[in-house]
Amino acid sequence: MADSNCHYVPVKASSKVKSDYEDAYALIDVTRNGGLVDSLWFENRKVSDRALICPAWDGLGAYKVGPADVSASYSYWDSYFGYQDTDYVDYTDRTSKSFHVRGKTKSTLAVKRTGNKVTLTAKAQVYSPEKYRYAQYNAKQAKFQVKSGNSWKTLKTVSLKKGTAKLTLKQSKKKAYRLSIPTASWATSTNSKSVSK
Repeated sequence: MADSNCHYVPVKASSKVKSDYEDAYALIDVTRNGGLVDSLWFENRKVSDRALICPAWDGLGAYKVGPADVSASYSYWDSYFGYQDTDYVDYTDRTSKSFHVRGKTKSTLAVKRTGNKVTLTAKAQVYSPEKYRYAQYNAKQAKFQVKSGNSWKTLKTVSLKKGTAKLTLKQSKKKAYRLSIPTASWATSTNSKSVSK
């Protein structure tokens, strides 16, 4: 998510209905933190709908789909009155799934060398829909990394404060460095551009 617009999220569902049932319907809630965000209407045995998600109002993070109120209809012969009749069976399906809406993140790494000391200064931002802009991101488990052969080796794992973190180390040789931030429930992962010093 890199804007404050509302977006449609496709949701697919299927039901197992015995052959003697003619139709099946379901009303499925989409919630976040227990609050109703949208309700989806399903007909027949395998259908899809779209949930309207507005992060500027509903926020970033985990969204829950379910439970579902299900109704199925069937026809039968009423021997007492002598005609074909229709009846319904209703139940609540407690099955649920979840999806995450994450703000797009971006990060930068500045590297300064003084003699055999190298200072790494990292900054990170995440898009905040309710603010309609990028804001400082206090990422957790962010990793200062150095290039070692064809892979990246972690020097230190930190939590950013006020959207920034700093690391000073001794290194006489020129090396390539980067910052790597993992995926959070409400923010995407990001790797800064590598800087050599």
